[in-house]
Amino acid sequence: MSVLLAAVMVVALGTWIPLAQLLPGTPDRTRLVYVAVGNVVFAGAALLVAGGSGLSLGWRGFWLPMIGGVVWTAGNYCVFRASATIGLARAAGTWTPINIVCAFVWGALLFGELDGFSVLRFVLLGVAFVAVVLGVLLISGSQATAPEGLATPGGSTARRTRLLSSGLLWAMGAGVLWGSYFIPAQWAATSAQASNFPLALGILVGALALALPAREPVRLAPRALAAQLGAGVIFGVGNLTLLALVSRVGTGTGFTIAQLSLAVNAAIGIWVFHVPRPGTSQARRVLAGIAVAGIGGGVIAAMR
Repeated sequence: MSVLLAAVMVVALGTWIPLAQLLPGTPDRTRLVYVAVGNVVFAGAALLVAGGSGLSLGWRGFWLPMIGGVVWTAGNYCVFRASATIGLARAAGTWTPINIVCAFVWGALLFGELDGFSVLRFVLLGVAFVAVVLGVLLISGSQATAPEGLATPGGSTARRTRLLSSGLLWAMGAGVLWGSYFIPAQWAATSAQASNFPLALGILVGALALALPAREPVRLAPRALAAQLGAGVIFGVGNLTLLALVSRVGTGTGFTIAQLSLAVNAAIGIWVFHVPRPGTSQARRVLAGIAVAGIGGGVIAAMR
C-alpha cells in the first residue's frame, strides 16, 4: 500500500504544476486561488466519501492544520519571489534540501522517527540525501536561466549581491515553510481525509490573502478555468496521499519521496512541452538527474 501511495503522490505532485501552466497568461496569484478552490473541492469530496469521520473543530484537529495550509501558501509566495530573483536552478537547489532537512528534524523532534538509527543507517541516509539533492540540481539547472538582474554583465556588483542575498533568503523561507506545512495535520493524529480538509481551507485562505490586495484578473476563460481547477484537484490527490504516506513511513522519508515529483515535472517538460527539447544535452542532464534522485529516494524509502 505504501508503494502505491508513493507512486500516486509523486505523479500527482509532479503533474499539477504543468497542468496549471498549460495555458499561459494567468497571473500567478489568480492561478493559485483557482488551484486552491479545486483542492478544497477534492478535499471536501474525499471527506464525504470517508463519512466525515475524524473531523473536529478543535484546536489540534482543525485550526492547526488550517494554519498549516496558510503556511503552504506563504511558502509558495517565497517560491515565486526566489525564482523571479535568482532563477529556478539556484532557488530549487536551495529550498529542496532545506525541505528535506526540516521534515526529518520535525519527524525526529515530534515523532521520534530517528530513534534507534545505527551509525551505518545514518551514513546511508546522508548519502541518499546527497543523491536526491544532486538529482534535483541536475534537473533544475538544465531548465532555468538566470534572471535579468543577475545575468546582465553591466549590472553593479552591489546590486547583484543584494539580489542574490534576497533570493537566497526567499528560497530558505520556502524550504522551511514547505518542509513544515503538513506537520500540524500529521500531529492532529486523525485520518488523512479529516486533516486534509482544514489544510485545504487554509491554503484557500492564504491564496485569497495574496490575490485580493494585488487586484489581478479574477475571471478566466472556460479552458483556463478548467485547467486551474483540474490542477487543484490533482494537487489535492497529491496532498492527501502525502499525508497518508507520512503516517505510514515517517515524516522525513515521506517528504523526501515527495521531492521526486520534480522528476515527473521535468519528464513532462521534455516529452510534452519540449523544454528542454528531447535528445539535447540539457534533456540528457534532466534524465540523469531523474535517475540519480530516484536512486536516492528509493534508498531512503527502503530504510523505513
